[in-house]
Amino acid sequence: MSAKTTAGRRAIFLDVDGTLMQDGHDVPPSAVDAIRAARARGHLVFLSTGRGIAEIQGALWDLGFDGAVSNGGAFAAVGDEIVAGTLFSPGDVARLQEYLERTGIHGYFQSYDQLFATPALPALMAAKVEGTGLPMKVFYDPAHFDPAQIAKLVFVTEDPAARAIADLGADFAVVGGTIPLPGWASGEVAPAGVQKGAAIEAILAHLGIDAADAIGIGDNWNDAEMFEVCGTAIAMGNAVDGVKALADQVTTAIDDDGILRAFAANGLI
Repeated sequence: MSAKTTAGRRAIFLDVDGTLMQDGHDVPPSAVDAIRAARARGHLVFLSTGRGIAEIQGALWDLGFDGAVSNGGAFAAVGDEIVAGTLFSPGDVARLQEYLERTGIHGYFQSYDQLFATPALPALMAAKVEGTGLPMKVFYDPAHFDPAQIAKLVFVTEDPAARAIADLGADFAVVGGTIPLPGWASGEVAPAGVQKGAAIEAILAHLGIDAADAIGIGDNWNDAEMFEVCGTAIAMGNAVDGVKALADQVTTAIDDDGILRAFAANGLI
């Protein structure tokens, strides 16, 4: 891929849950059409998500993307090339494991392409997603867990997520309410300084694209730093009100052709 962008080429960064994918499993056909039409016109389309690569690969990835900001910004990839990456220290992983055990909060750790759950989580999650249409996550054998390769913790709790945010927020990058799980609050914990905006900046620098030519589309608080970096920030119509207030534009909801309308309004298709 060329180190410099061509005239008029834009880089579009799409959040997944609540933006591109509804209820954890449905991508509106109009969004698929918009992505393919934009890429056909020479624009670059990236995912920008809290999901790890293990949660992107498959039908979602096969829609066609030029790379991804994954693990909440811990990794930035152009095609198959990782251009930036940040991991927890093994000491931080041990501290988070102790915290989960002490509080009874469940969760799973993400490496670049693997997920490792706390012992009770797989059975609890299977019960939660049964009958919802949500896919069951694939967790790896804990015998293969390597604390030196961990980029993020996703926690789930029946208590308000504010508890974990308050307990961990002083030392880590923590956001709440990021994944759809019925009856559970959730959140993400990453190394301090990790967020989508920094990873997007790494991709733009790698490609030689000005931030003014970047468009970020999202719906939740983990998209706030993406909005700060991208020249055009677009909130989904179903976004939380505070996130809408941070955006330059608000499109329609995910199930009302929000992605397609945003692409059309900005001359991408």
